Amino acid sequence: MVAASVTLLLVAGAVSCAPDRGVRHLYPSLPGGTHWRAAWEEPRRFTDVDPRDPWFVTEGSGSYAVADGELAVSGAAPRMYVRDPALRHQWRDVEITAYFMRRADAGVPYAGMTAVARSNHGATGRVEDDLCDSRGYGARMRYDGLMDFEKETAHPANEAAATKVLWPNGMPTGVWFGYKFVVYDLPRGAVKLELWLDTSDGAGGGRWRLVDELVDDGGVFGDEACAEGVDPAMPLTASPDRPGSESGLPNVSVYFRSDGVDERGLLYKRVSVREVQAPREG
Repeated sequence: MVAASVTLLLVAGAVSCAPDRGVRHLYPSLPGGTHWRAAWEEPRRFTDVDPRDPWFVTEGSGSYAVADGELAVSGAAPRMYVRDPALRHQWRDVEITAYFMRRADAGVPYAGMTAVARSNHGATGRVEDDLCDSRGYGARMRYDGLMDFEKETAHPANEAAATKVLWPNGMPTGVWFGYKFVVYDLPRGAVKLELWLDTSDGAGGGRWRLVDELVDDGGVFGDEACAEGVDPAMPLTASPDRPGSESGLPNVSVYFRSDGVDERGLLYKRVSVREVQAPREG
């Protein structure tokens, strides 16, 4: 286990919606839950595992530079995973927080700021082989100015839903935006997805507003099955197992992704993943 002073906090009791390094929580922390937050103050570069944080693993085609609390991302297909290095802990209901800045990129329309939850994307096997473990929910603030939720059901097959216009002229450059993706279970096996935006760069903990939401009750999206007999439309719950999961660990990873990023073309700061107590109505 990583020392708490580095990035990982094991929450021993209920925590109110208090600021986390100045960023307000939307939902209270889960008693006994896990809370990871980035520690990017010490300068360093890496292309696979962060040498200061074994919970932060990178894959795909990308390179990463850290300094002064910021992560600068470069590469054709950067992928950044937050997961237990022992591959035992599974994330449950989560509130994922990041501030990001677009600087320079190839303008891939669907790329931009994306986090994915409820996944074991390549953590315990090749994603090309373990198609059921590749499943997950993503929330996207896209370079083309749209926002949506996506559901990957058999890599690389995915579908988008709840698409809305966020920036009519495309995502601005040189501006810090706050992003929160909240994923939690509802009664009767449904899953709630929420996407929140802050345009104040964290002033007063952030002036967060809900900009998109969706309930996946099994009738929203999912056409291509990961394996014979597996329903591609099934909600991806926080259950520690999932029908079809090759590893039996379907929720090992939360990850961040983009595409077509120029040198130091995408910046992140104040990034965290926190297990939360979320409302059960809905």
